[in-house]
Amino acid sequence: MRTIRTMLRWLAGIAALVLVLVVAAVAALIYAPQTLKTALEKLGEGTELALFLIPPPLPSTPEIKEAYWLSQRWSPRDRFWFHHSSQGTATLPVPYDWFVELERGELSLLGSPGKLADSAYLARFGFISSPREPGASDAAAYGYRGPAAADTAGAAERDKRIGYPANPEGLPVGFARLDAGIDPTSGLKSPAMIGFTCAACHTGHLEYKNISLRFDGGPAMVDLGKLEPAVAQAIAYTLEVPGRLDRFIDRLIARSPEWKSQDRKDLKREMQGILDRIAAATRWAGQASGAQPVVEGYGRLDALNRIGNMVFFTDLLTPADFEAAAHFKPTENLKVPRVPGRLAVNYKQIDAPVNFPPLWDTSSALWVQYDASILNELVRNAGEGLGVGAKLNMIRTDGPGYFASSIRLLTMNAMEEMLRGNPDPLTAKAFSGLAAPKWEEAVAIVKDKDWKTPEPDKAARGRDLYRVHCVECHRGPVRDPEFDRRWPEASFWNERDVQNEPQWLRVGDRSFFKPVEKKVTDMATDPQQARVLAERRVWVPPELKLDAAKSLRDKWGCNVPDSLSDLFAVSLMAVVDRTIDKWFADNPTDAAAEKAIRGPRPNCPNPNTFSASGIVPHYRARPLDGVWATAPYLHNGSVPTLQAMLTPQNERPKSFCVGSRQFDPEKVGLRTEPLPCAPGLTTFDTTELGNSNFGHSFEGTERDVTKLPLGVLGPRLQPDERDALVEYLKTL
Repeated sequence: MRTIRTMLRWLAGIAALVLVLVVAAVAALIYAPQTLKTALEKLGEGTELALFLIPPPLPSTPEIKEAYWLSQRWSPRDRFWFHHSSQGTATLPVPYDWFVELERGELSLLGSPGKLADSAYLARFGFISSPREPGASDAAAYGYRGPAAADTAGAAERDKRIGYPANPEGLPVGFARLDAGIDPTSGLKSPAMIGFTCAACHTGHLEYKNISLRFDGGPAMVDLGKLEPAVAQAIAYTLEVPGRLDRFIDRLIARSPEWKSQDRKDLKREMQGILDRIAAATRWAGQASGAQPVVEGYGRLDALNRIGNMVFFTDLLTPADFEAAAHFKPTENLKVPRVPGRLAVNYKQIDAPVNFPPLWDTSSALWVQYDASILNELVRNAGEGLGVGAKLNMIRTDGPGYFASSIRLLTMNAMEEMLRGNPDPLTAKAFSGLAAPKWEEAVAIVKDKDWKTPEPDKAARGRDLYRVHCVECHRGPVRDPEFDRRWPEASFWNERDVQNEPQWLRVGDRSFFKPVEKKVTDMATDPQQARVLAERRVWVPPELKLDAAKSLRDKWGCNVPDSLSDLFAVSLMAVVDRTIDKWFADNPTDAAAEKAIRGPRPNCPNPNTFSASGIVPHYRARPLDGVWATAPYLHNGSVPTLQAMLTPQNERPKSFCVGSRQFDPEKVGLRTEPLPCAPGLTTFDTTELGNSNFGHSFEGTERDVTKLPLGVLGPRLQPDERDALVEYLKTL
């Protein structure tokens, strides 16, 4: 009997200890999830599931008392259309109805947690809140206030052809509903999906003393890398936390009768299948080639490598690949499922993140992307759509056929036309599409002593410095008549530059400015992004009959040697080309309309970078209008302010926090937060791979610029010269 009592006391003690541990774990999940995650990471193997269930660390958001969309020549209706029209993407791996009804992947002691789609929660990922419609009674709270511009030319016809988006859930800027239809990868019916439009990454906002200044086409401060794990955690908690699945299904049925006919067990299996796919992708990513992954964090994305991974890995996976990963049983020698052998070469580690570039002026640039890699605008836009989750059939010969996709070329073309505007810019000596935001308008809104109108004398001196130090690469300013009057030979609107080289080119019926391209080695800025297209190779299934180099030569007359056929850049151009051709084959279009949608430029690689004699990576320089609103600087976002940008490279901040949009009007850029960063913010460490803040520096001691070291563009600027140049850059 004594032995039994002893055993019972021992079992009771064990039970109490387990209860304490469970309560402690639950409390940690509720009140200190990041502390728990850090502790679990130190344990090493066997913690994947626990880590998978811990919510991502997110920063708090400041109270916004007033919001304003800056004037950029777009009407409220145009802006809202750009923000929420689907370009055919299903970015997040769940149906639209699931996304808006899922509860967040959190535990709550009092009631249920909020929904995943709550605008205030998504704001913590960096997304900008948006009204249900531009004319809603509360639209002013979202920045729709002040005098409104007229709708762009053709807006009524656009809405008639393409439709006008609805945003009934009040999702943030950049979220769009992809209507239900036929899934091109399976030929089966697909429910409405949730996707991103280009506004998700290319809409900016700055915050200053509880005022939010918002502008289209600017770099977003979002952290997309945290969102898919948050979706996965929401699904996992729905499946595992008692009561959540029933609540979720009840909400789905109340939303739409179509969910009522679906068996609850089938729905649960479908949710588990999505979770298994995300888990498999996470495990495969850990085996990707390359060094340790680079943290993208807020305001950055390794867009090129992500597009490559989507098109040449994910889109080539078969259902059997995911099935094998889902049912994988670890062994002593193999802890995680191997990447499918034929695709192992195609998955690349995330190691070249870049700042989201501004969009204004881009539609009239001859070459786009940081590395001047894309000539044709439709190829650029369709490629971006494929990279952010448009469905693409690369594995099935039946059903819709190879290269069938969910991309919406009419929407992409309409967005391009809105950005470009009319008339021809060279004829008008001005851009007529989306305009860069103006500092003066921000001054009038903020009404604060620290946010001042540029001092005329200082700005005038800055203009002189700009002429000496900036024109060679960035050309003359886009909208400064005084500069054009004083130095007409250096005007941005001249057909030829000061060296009598072409500055504008006529292609078809449109004029395009030719950005200056500089060798990456000469600029000495971080080379990682330029290496993606210069070095990455991919394997393409022979049954696709892509033959990338030959197809570009035959169709467009490109000078592409066969030796570059497996280069990622060339293969991607060919895949996007075939996808566009397939869309036109499936959607017969008037010849004149098709020609206008395709644009006048061929789909060829840049001959400055790619040639038979070798590959020489370049970066391009863009016009600097609106530069004050585009921090952080350099292509990888490694410099927080314009003031730091003009200091010698060794004096720039080595580490700073990213994620807050609090603006510093004196240094012009991100307000530098004290280290360590607040919970949830990204700590930007310039010593890490892909994060160098060197190059593009003014620190030379030689008067002869030909003798300056690589990466040094001019003489060391004195503090008063930096102040003057920054003052002038505010006016652009």
